[in-house]
Amino acid sequence: MKILIIGPLGAGKSSLAYTINKKYALPRLNLDEVHRIINGGYRSEDEQFCILNDFLNNNSSWVMEGCQKMLYEKVKPDLIVDMRISRLLAIWRFTTRFLKAKKLIGKTISADLPVQAYHYRKITLTRILEWDNTNKKLNKQIADFLRNVENPVLKCKKYRDYQKIFDYIENFGS
Repeated sequence: MKILIIGPLGAGKSSLAYTINKKYALPRLNLDEVHRIINGGYRSEDEQFCILNDFLNNNSSWVMEGCQKMLYEKVKPDLIVDMRISRLLAIWRFTTRFLKAKKLIGKTISADLPVQAYHYRKITLTRILEWDNTNKKLNKQIADFLRNVENPVLKCKKYRDYQKIFDYIENFGS
């Protein structure tokens, strides 16, 4: 099974992808980690597509998550999970990520640490407002993308919605 999880910043895409990865042993690709590099910079489009293609060529089933439209529109999933959430919930989630990542300030970043942990070390009110504006654009991109897909789409806004995703995975192909 091939699962694509899309949504704005703070929607919980990574949490759901990790859960699916562990529960069903599906290889996982985080498109944010494909897009960004550990020092806070960004990979070129060619590098990103190379990583994506390598992953797709090496895995017949997978769970993929992120909000980079140029990458996710290139894949052919069996299921799309739409994790668009309310603006206030998104602001709350990416603000609290700072508190969790605050302990990393001034420390060397391990290569094993997800890119997001580095990204959230430097948060300010300006950054929160930038992320909020980014989420408005992402939600519009996702809505436009979903208008043109023929794949099954399940909405997931909170942890309690995970079960309908699990049920779909377990009944896939039946």
